[in-house]
Amino acid sequence: MNPADSDNLKAAIGAQGNRLKQQEDQLSALQHGVEGLASGQEDFKAAMTTQVNLLSNQIHQMLTHLNQAPSASPVLAAADAPPAPAPHSQAIRLAPPEKFSGESRECKSFIVNCEMHYEQLPSAFPTERSKVAFMISHLTGRAKVWATTEWSRASPSCQSLARFTETLRRVFDPTTSGRETARELNTIRQGMASVSDYAIRFRTLAADSGWNATALYDAFISGLSDPIQDLLVPLDLPEDLDAVIALAVRTDHRLKTRMQDRGLPSTNSRVVSPLPSPVQWRAVSSRDPEEPMQLGQARLSAEERRRRLQEGRCFYCGEQGHLVVGCPARRTTHQGKKSPLLNRFASSGSSSRSLMKIQIPEGAPYFSRGEAETS
Repeated sequence: MNPADSDNLKAAIGAQGNRLKQQEDQLSALQHGVEGLASGQEDFKAAMTTQVNLLSNQIHQMLTHLNQAPSASPVLAAADAPPAPAPHSQAIRLAPPEKFSGESRECKSFIVNCEMHYEQLPSAFPTERSKVAFMISHLTGRAKVWATTEWSRASPSCQSLARFTETLRRVFDPTTSGRETARELNTIRQGMASVSDYAIRFRTLAADSGWNATALYDAFISGLSDPIQDLLVPLDLPEDLDAVIALAVRTDHRLKTRMQDRGLPSTNSRVVSPLPSPVQWRAVSSRDPEEPMQLGQARLSAEERRRRLQEGRCFYCGEQGHLVVGCPARRTTHQGKKSPLLNRFASSGSSSRSLMKIQIPEGAPYFSRGEAETS
């Protein structure tokens, strides 16, 4: 073999060996790099697992805390939120108090209306003097003359609301409220007014009377008109004042509705119930002294009246099937004459309650039930 060729072959083999060595080193470096990446990935996974576990524990603790203290969240939210602005004074609108001219019956309502403004709009009246000035600005007539004089001379009564209110009552409403109210409750009557109007007036007086519930109950019943009282006679009245007032109002409404259904006039006439009053009895007896029952001289007892009303019996002859205004015995006694004071509303033979209407001539005196009994 040519020595030159042998050297070339050795050189080529040596070069290949070097290349293999380099590739081996590169592979070794790559292997170390891959191993490093794998190790880093494991470390990263371990770190991520640790972080996830930590976050999970924190969330669990927060949920446990929220379940144990549910009100903590709104408190924290309220603390973080900016403070809400104070409500504006115009959020509520009150009608200004009506001018007070010094009439004693209007004094209480005027003071109460002003107190409503002070309570609902406190920011509008920061001082006692501002409250007094507000009241004076709503006075008129003699009340305004008096108040402006007190204000101009710097009266002590104008330094506080309590003093001014007390002085205002003393000057323009000097009567003893409870005593005057009790006196009026003793005399108040429904008269020709509706039961609703009478009840409103009665409640207004009762609020300041100081009377107990029993006294107010009896006073209300006794003040009702005779027609309403007579219609309430056969009923079991409730023991509560509010309930008996409601019953009386309903009775009055039904009576008026019944009159309208029958086409009866409601003006210039005094409508009464089937139970005749002493005035009616005496009118009949005075014109017909030959009647078998002298009703003007011997009235039916309350128990007898109640019994006849419940059984539907006539108050004249005691028979059933008709009322006194259509009593056959009474018509026979009258011999066809009719009393000018009594007009029959119901048709003859009707077993239901009828109403009687007294036409009072103009200029004729009207007597209440109590006055008729004593006359």
